[in-house]
Amino acid sequence: MVRHHYDGYLSGRPGFDQLKAKTFEVCEYLTDVLEIETVCGKFPHRVGLHQSCHGLRELGLASSSEMVNQPFSKVQKLLQGLAGIELVELSRTDECCGFGGTFAVNEEAVSCMMGNDRIRDHVDAGAEVLTGVDMSCLMHLEGLIRRQKKKLRVMHVAEVLIAGERAGR
Repeated sequence: MVRHHYDGYLSGRPGFDQLKAKTFEVCEYLTDVLEIETVCGKFPHRVGLHQSCHGLRELGLASSSEMVNQPFSKVQKLLQGLAGIELVELSRTDECCGFGGTFAVNEEAVSCMMGNDRIRDHVDAGAEVLTGVDMSCLMHLEGLIRRQKKKLRVMHVAEVLIAGERAGR
C-alpha cells in the first residue's frame, strides 16, 4: 500500500521516498532482500494458500492466472521448505475473497458469497489451515469461518513460518 497508493498523500514529503524503498511485505523481504531460498522447520498440516489480489497484482508475490507468464509463487516456495507441510491444490488458485476494503461494506452479500466460495474451495481440497499474506483477506475469511463454525484454522503466513521454525528446533 505504501509503495503504490500513498504518493498522492505523501509525495514530496521529507523521507517518503526512503520509506517507500524500505517497505516490504514479509515474504517479499525474505525472498527478494534477504534472498532466502528455503526455510527450516516443520509444519505437518494440510495448508491452503490464499493468494490475495493485492499480493498478486500490486506486489508481484505470485503469477496470476490471467497472465501468460511462467507460474511462480514466492510464498509457496517459502512454505514448501517446511517439513511435513502439504500444500493442497485449490480449484481456483487466485480468485478474490470478496473483501476489497469498502467493497465488503457496500456489497456485503456479494462479499460474503465470494468469501464462502474461497472457504469452500479450501475445505473441498482438504485444508486444515488457510494461510495468506493479506490480513484483511484473512480477517474476512476467518469471520465467515467462525460464523459457520467450520474446522478450518486461519493463520498469516508469518505465523505458519514461525510455528514451523519453533517446531523444528
